[in-house]
Amino acid sequence: MEVKRTMLSDASRTDPTVLVFVESQYSSLGQDIITMLESIRFHYHTEIAPGKGDLPALTDNVKGKYVLIIYENILKYINMDSWNRSLLDKYCVEYGVGIIGFHKTSEKNLQSFQFRGFPFSISGNLAVKDCCINPHSPLLRVTKSSKLDRGSLPGTDWTVFQINHSTYQPVIFAKVTTPENISPPISKGAFYATIIHDLGLHDGIQRVLFGNNLNFWLHKLIFIDAISFLSGKRLTLSLDRYILVDIDDIFVGKEGTRMNTNDVKALLDTQNLLRAQITNFTFNLGFSGKFYHTGTEEEDEGDDCLLGSVDEFWWFPHMWSHMQPHLFHNESSLVEQMILNKKFALEHGIPTDMGYAVSPHHSGVYPVHVQLYEAWKKVWNIKITSTEEYPHLKPARYRRGFIHKNIMVLPRQTCGLFTHTIFYKEYPGGPKELDKSIHGGELFFTVVLNPVSTWSHSSNK
Repeated sequence: MEVKRTMLSDASRTDPTVLVFVESQYSSLGQDIITMLESIRFHYHTEIAPGKGDLPALTDNVKGKYVLIIYENILKYINMDSWNRSLLDKYCVEYGVGIIGFHKTSEKNLQSFQFRGFPFSISGNLAVKDCCINPHSPLLRVTKSSKLDRGSLPGTDWTVFQINHSTYQPVIFAKVTTPENISPPISKGAFYATIIHDLGLHDGIQRVLFGNNLNFWLHKLIFIDAISFLSGKRLTLSLDRYILVDIDDIFVGKEGTRMNTNDVKALLDTQNLLRAQITNFTFNLGFSGKFYHTGTEEEDEGDDCLLGSVDEFWWFPHMWSHMQPHLFHNESSLVEQMILNKKFALEHGIPTDMGYAVSPHHSGVYPVHVQLYEAWKKVWNIKITSTEEYPHLKPARYRRGFIHKNIMVLPRQTCGLFTHTIFYKEYPGGPKELDKSIHGGELFFTVVLNPVSTWSHSSNK
């Protein structure tokens, strides 16, 4: 068999756009693929995968229109008519374009068959467990190899690949838990690939094939890495992350919910723990001076402990009385409130030159309350603020920053912790839901997909 040389995309020859073939406008996996591309801010174009008929135009004059091709259902690619398949393959070889595909089982019974034209077979509709990552895969970038991750993987519709050619390299392995009545037979204790990387030695085209959808968190990570690798790192995420954790409402809160001395010490210990992993990590405390010493005796001691450690933290103004700025219709009233908070800061050694502020409930940031921006400039010389409301709260991937009155507004992130969620055991859905968000869930991917994260909101952080 002839071994063909493969190349990855040349920036001068293709546009940095992904062509996504979906099953339908509303198909579940297709929507997940688009959500990921939008979250990473990559340009894409969608087409309904043609059962028959012509492909969309792949070139504009001599330039390739797409740097990468994704198939929601790889069988639509495998089973293309020979004319269109040859056109697509020729484009991929000539322009160094790779293909990502997902195998979707269409029947509920166990399946096993050979991929037409490819030297491997697949077995589908399986349950799998105990996955691990191939540490030698060239795809790995955001994903890090790890020890065996024990436990069942979500769903019972997994496909595993049985390969018999050197062009295919496993990326993720797992054990099959339901191998009965499959031909060729599958061993219950052996590991099988759930993702494979076609190195392109067979036909000059590199491909990454997934044996399931993106519901499993490691598949999402490999999907991100596959896009980076197959696009020649033209579509790639930086490995640097900048994280700001705002703790709003310092000194605010009902008796019994405010910070005491032990809480402050725990905050300092946590900050030091995080600094071992995150360079220069510092909690950013938002203060409302009116509420200083309005708690229990233990909580008032906590206030003093915070101010005794003032140099250990960053600080930002959060309105003297925690009033929402949009309720103030004249600028002078806002200025008066801010001056009171600034006077409190100066009396207690809190720095006043950080240039950052957050208003209670992000009020007045967007929709813009002009008086807030003017007062911020006059009293605090604010240069930066943040909100989760621009242009809309949900979906989070559409949040953007903007500049108004020379004040930069950063998009904020949320993680399910709000003012009313103070205690770990009271997290909505229980601690398991929070742990799930941290371990490969929403919180985890918020950090992965956003190079800059500004977090809110309260002392429950």
